[in-house]
Order: sequence, then C-alpha cells, then structure tokens
Amino acid sequence: MQGNSELVRKFTEQPLVRDLPVDAAQAVLALRYCILCHRSERDPMPELERRWGNILAARRYRLVVEAIGHIWPDPFAVAPPCCPRVSFDEALLAAMVGAAGRDDRARFDTLTAEMLDSDARAMLFTALGNFVRARAPGRV
Repeated sequence: MQGNSELVRKFTEQPLVRDLPVDAAQAVLALRYCILCHRSERDPMPELERRWGNILAARRYRLVVEAIGHIWPDPFAVAPPCCPRVSFDEALLAAMVGAAGRDDRARFDTLTAEMLDSDARAMLFTALGNFVRARAPGRV
C-alpha cells in the first residue's frame, strides 16, 4: 500500500513557489497580492510598480489579472499569501508565463485549450506576452 500512497502524493503535491522560475514566481505572488488588494479595496499598482521597477510592467500585469478574471471559466484558485505551495491554477499561470516568455504559442494553447476558447487564449497570450516584454529592458 505504501507504493500507492507515494504515487498519489506525487500526483497531488503542488510545487513550491521558490522552485518556480523567477518570472513565474513573481507573477504568482503578484496575483496573490492583487487578490488581497481587490478584497480590501486597495490599489495594487504602487506595489506592482515597486516589484517590477516600472509602471508599464505593472499596468500590463494588471491587464493580465483582469483578463484572467474575465475569461477564466471558474473562480481562479489562489493560495493564501503565506502558503509556500502553489494552487493548481497558480501552477498553470506559472507555466503560461513561461510559454508566453518564450513566445511559444503552441505550448500555451496545449496548456489552456481544454478550458479556454481560441479568442480567450489569444487575448491572454497577448496580455502575458506584453507583460513579459515590459519586464525585460529593451524588449518592449
């Protein structure tokens, strides 16, 4: 029986935030922060600008968050800010950030095709790509 429980653990255990690529971890933590700000009716922009060092990246990330809120079929599952592990949706966001950062539309579509229609995928891929380019100096 121990073999089965180990297998179940491997399939259900979510990655640690610290084990994600830096851009993906930053996006996950920023999303958590945006959710907290929304609940307390605070503006997340000053912290997003501080986090990324420029207002353009902050604005573009806010558009990513708005796009997710608009197109996601179910409520986006976000772990509490202090949680070291990512939710399944946050892990997907991390993978989407990676695909957009590599301009890998095929991988992005593979990750999201079961839940998002083609228009929603195109909008989110564009929003994430714009955000990633704003984060990288000289790539805007």
